[in-house]
Amino acid sequence: MQRRQFLGLAALSVFGSALATQELFEQAQPRPAPKLYSANDNTLGQHFLSQFDLNSQQLQQQRVPMRGHAALALDQHSALLFGRRPAFESVRVNFKQGTIESFKPNQQRHFNGHGCLSADRQWLFTTETDYANQRGIIGIRELSSLKQIGEYLSYGLDPHDLQLLPDGKTLVIANGGLETHPDFGRRKLNLATMQPSLVYLDLSTGKKLAEYRLADRYLSIRHLTVSPQRDVAMALQYEGNLYQQQPRSLVAWQAAGSELKLLKIAPTDLAQLRGYLADLVYDPQQQLLVSATPRGHCVSIWSTASESFVQAIPLAEASGVSLGIEKASFLVSNSQGGLYTLRPRQSDYALHSLQTFPELSWDNHLLLS
Repeated sequence: MQRRQFLGLAALSVFGSALATQELFEQAQPRPAPKLYSANDNTLGQHFLSQFDLNSQQLQQQRVPMRGHAALALDQHSALLFGRRPAFESVRVNFKQGTIESFKPNQQRHFNGHGCLSADRQWLFTTETDYANQRGIIGIRELSSLKQIGEYLSYGLDPHDLQLLPDGKTLVIANGGLETHPDFGRRKLNLATMQPSLVYLDLSTGKKLAEYRLADRYLSIRHLTVSPQRDVAMALQYEGNLYQQQPRSLVAWQAAGSELKLLKIAPTDLAQLRGYLADLVYDPQQQLLVSATPRGHCVSIWSTASESFVQAIPLAEASGVSLGIEKASFLVSNSQGGLYTLRPRQSDYALHSLQTFPELSWDNHLLLS
C-alpha cells in the first residue's frame, strides 16, 4: 500500500465530526424512493443484479457475468455486486446508464461474496481467500477507481462477511473457518480441523484488536449484522453431521463489550432449520433478529431481549431479508421470485405478498437502500 493512501485510511477518524454534520444535512433533504437490491438468476441460468423500486413497483435488471451474492448500494443509480465464492470477478452496476464495470482480485485470490465501505465512502473492503497460502484476506480498494491498493489479513480462513462498526474505525469479520480451493469448487477441505472466528480489526492499521470463537467449531460464522450500539449478531451454518448431532443454536450474539453467546432454542425448533441460516437483519427497536432460512423453508425470528428463538414462519426457500419501510416491518425474498412484507399481527408476525416474479430466483441477500 502506498504511504499516501495508507495515511488516507489512518486519518478516517478525523472525518467523524464532518460526517456527523453531513448526516444532519442529508436528514433535512427529501428522501429518495426506497429501492431493493438483490442478485438473481432467471430460468435460463443467466445472472443479474436487480433493483426494485418500492414506490413504483418497477423492476430494473442488469445482466452480470457471474453469479452474485451480496449487493452494496452506492447511490440511487449504482451498486456493487460481489461474486459468490469462489469468484474471480465482482462488478459495479449503473442502472441509469445500463453499464457494468468489472473488478478482479489479485492473482491466487478469489472473492468470498461480501464487501463494505469506509465511513467516508472512499475505500472498499472485500472478503477474499488467498488459496495458495491458505489464509483469509481483506482487500482494500479505492472506490472511485476500484483499483486495489493493499490488503490486510483476516486472521482466519474463509472470511465471508464483514461490517464497519459505528465508530468508523473498526471492522468486524466473520471467518467461516473453511479451507477451499478453486480446483475443487466449493468443496470443504478441512472439516476435521476447521476453526471459525469473529475478528475485530483496526481499520487504519490492519491490527487485530480481538478474536472470539464458539465452543462448537462446526458452527461456521457466515453473516453479520451490526446495531448502532455496536452489538453484533451472527447467522451460523452447521458443518457437522446433523443426523448424528444437532448444534445448540444457529444464531450467535455479542452485545457491545460482552462475550459471544448462542441464543437459546428448543431442539424441536432447531431441527426444522436444518442447520443453515442465510441472510440476517436486526431491528434494535424491537430487539428482534430475522433470518432467511432456505433449507428449513421458513423465516426465523429471534429475540435479543430474551436471548432466544421466537418463531418460524413458513416460506419456501426463503432467501433474503431486510428492514422494511414501515415501523416494525421487514422485507423478505425467496428463490421462487417472491417479495414479501413481514409485519406484526397481534402476538406474532405474518407474511404478506408484495410482488412475484416467477421467472426469477432471488439469491441469498436482500438490501434496502
